[in-house]
Parts: sequence; C-alpha cells; structure tokens
Amino acid sequence: MKTATDVKGDTRKRILDIAEELLLQRGFNSFSYQQVSSELGVRNAAIHYHFPHKTDLGVALIQRYRHRLQRFVAAQSALAPEQQLERYFDLTQSYFLHDRQVCPSGMLCTEFHTLPEPMRLEAAAFINEMRVWSVALARRGRTDGVFVYSGDAADDQWLEIVKRQLRALLGLPSLPASSLLPTLLQSCSEEP
Repeated sequence: MKTATDVKGDTRKRILDIAEELLLQRGFNSFSYQQVSSELGVRNAAIHYHFPHKTDLGVALIQRYRHRLQRFVAAQSALAPEQQLERYFDLTQSYFLHDRQVCPSGMLCTEFHTLPEPMRLEAAAFINEMRVWSVALARRGRTDGVFVYSGDAADDQWLEIVKRQLRALLGLPSLPASSLLPTLLQSCSEEP
C-alpha cells in the first residue's frame, strides 16, 4: 500500500511529466495550470500545492533536465567521443520524432528572454553545462584523433559542426555557417 508521501511524490512526478509534454509541444508561456490539472484530473489547487507558482514548476522542469543531462554524461563517459556524440544525436532526434517536439534546450533558448528570472538562471546553467560537455568532448575527440577542426573547441566552429550534423540528422535544410546556434547560445547566457 502506498503511503501519503508516495502519493504526493507520484502526483508531483505526474505534474512534471504533463508540464514537460506541454513545454515541449507549446512552450512554457503557452500552457497553464488549468491544462495540467485537466490532464491530471485534479483541481488547480493540487498543482499549487506542489508548485505554488508556475515559475516554481518551470524551475523544477529545468532542474529535471539538468539531472538528466548529468546522468547522460556520466553514463556515456567511458565511450569514445564519436560514440558519445552519436548518442547525443540519437537523444536529440528522439525528441523530434516524438510528436515533432523541440529538445528542451532548444525550447528554453527560444523563450529565454520571456522566462521569469529564476528560470532564466536555471536555463542558462543548463545550456552552459551542455556547452562545457560538448567542448570537453570535442577536445577529447581531437586528442584521440577522431575529430578534426581548426581553432579551439570552445569557439563557435565546433558548435557549427554539431549544429550541421543535427540538422542533417533531422532532415532539416542546412543554414549558413554563421547562423542560429551561436546566436541562441549567446542569447541564453546574456541578461535581457
């Protein structure tokens, strides 16, 4: 038999699951507690019990993404750099193939300047963690002789390579080399 704590934990998890689906389908600014409570079959008060403000729910979602990224990086750490990158591409593609959703980092960057301050801080940390991982991966790949590129992994060239690979993987048209990703990454780390 479930304890009251188990039920509360299950409800909180279900709220996060539903909010995540809505975030990835519509964006944070385009869903309400009413939509979450309707899907869950409870009143709005149940949502407010776990997350007093929508910002609290948003921060919890981003923290969830950060934990997933940390687990992903740890689980892949023993693999060769090209295998890690391939697994990352597979993960990104899985979001796109699941109801044509944008991955969490893409959605958060898109809405970054309209998010409440606590969410912007959490989102910036999430994006930075992804960047730190990718730069370390690029440097290790270069050292191992499997990635070849000029310049430093921390510059935008490495990100352009990753961006082109993701677009090709998702069957999207290519963009000019100086386009979107560096702008989004810069946007996510800047103050409004």
